Amino acid sequence: MNYRNLILFLVFSPFILKGNTISSPPIEYVCIDPLAENYFEYADPNAENWDDSYLNPASPVYNNLLASNFEVDNATCMYDTTETCQTIDFPAGWSIFSTYIETDNMDASNYFSYMFIPGSQIILLDETGSACLYVWSFCQIPYIEIDEAFRIKLSEAQTITVCGTQHFPELTPITLNEGWNLMPYLRDTPQDALEALSDIAEEIIIVKDSQGMAYMPSWNYNGIGDFEPGQGYQIKMNSEQTLIYDAND
Repeated sequence: MNYRNLILFLVFSPFILKGNTISSPPIEYVCIDPLAENYFEYADPNAENWDDSYLNPASPVYNNLLASNFEVDNATCMYDTTETCQTIDFPAGWSIFSTYIETDNMDASNYFSYMFIPGSQIILLDETGSACLYVWSFCQIPYIEIDEAFRIKLSEAQTITVCGTQHFPELTPITLNEGWNLMPYLRDTPQDALEALSDIAEEIIIVKDSQGMAYMPSWNYNGIGDFEPGQGYQIKMNSEQTLIYDAND
């Protein structure tokens, strides 16, 4: 091996020279959780570029020597622990709400207990009709889920602030069944309803907000305007679809 080839070997090979022997570098443990700050997409089989990753054995650029130095270990994932807060306005009477914030306790039986004015929270319903009747300490709903919306009735209008971990809309798929659903809105800024639902518009019959304003794709009519953070919507589908909102601006 001449000097030029030796240099190329040392630069491009995953092995290193120790003393008079050549040995492999230590294994590098990588994180493949997209929510982590140190997310390593090249090792993630669910990543968009996995088909062209040099760590994918089925990829045309697969490099066995390089791949042998990486191992997935999500225990190495590092996260931003800074809390994000969302403010939600609730009118008196019935409304539909959703949230993109996961708190330390998502148990529906006491999720709002420290947020609302005592006694003002009357009833909570999910899309199946299960209910929480707080004045009677009765609750059939297990958890406030990020990928769902809920009907709520209050005796007076008020505003609450929810703080915790923010879920990102492009990473949170929402299953919409055939027929009626309660649909959350997970972006942290408003977006035109037509744009937000463009990928599934052909299968939508009607969308309604809490005030009864409607979006009907077949009529090219949008009486809702923009979807708003903190709000939920009723949607009727021709078939089961998966909704994924655009990333936040």
